[in-house]
Amino acid sequence: MKISKFAAMVGVGLIAVTSMVGTTMPAHAAKADVELLQSYVGDWRGRGQATLASTGEDETVLCKMSFSDSGAGKIGLDGRCSLAGSTLSMRGTVAFVEAKRHFEAVMSSNTSFKGVAVGRRSGKNLSFALKNVKSESDAAFDIAVSLKLNNGKINVRFDILHKESGGKSVAKIPFKKN
Repeated sequence: MKISKFAAMVGVGLIAVTSMVGTTMPAHAAKADVELLQSYVGDWRGRGQATLASTGEDETVLCKMSFSDSGAGKIGLDGRCSLAGSTLSMRGTVAFVEAKRHFEAVMSSNTSFKGVAVGRRSGKNLSFALKNVKSESDAAFDIAVSLKLNNGKINVRFDILHKESGGKSVAKIPFKKN
């Protein structure tokens, strides 16, 4: 698989991650849930590795994410990643949905992906996972994405299964707040 194709799939995955981060949130959501979301407001940078199924080679993935206060107890996400000369962008929101009593992330990207992920809270940590993410433009891949907000750090992982070859590409990207 070409690196640019893998970069597009990572972009879909990042969109999925971002989509994991919110719908509208009632103003009366639990104070602790809103404070947890607010703790991630700011600029984040990530540098990780992607192992390509086609070559077994590692490629560096560079990412930037910015979480901003969107009011009403939700945060907005704007992100961009680059891999082998390709740039992928994503936008979304993360919120605690009082009526459903859970966190949600909603996202879209420049790779024609849109999605929603439900998050789980454990203490001061949030975890979102999406499996079998489908791009509107390419059904050759199945993507699983996880986003973990743990102790003031963010970790993202993409597992991309190439249906035709059965090969699996994996990207792991740790983020630090600027």
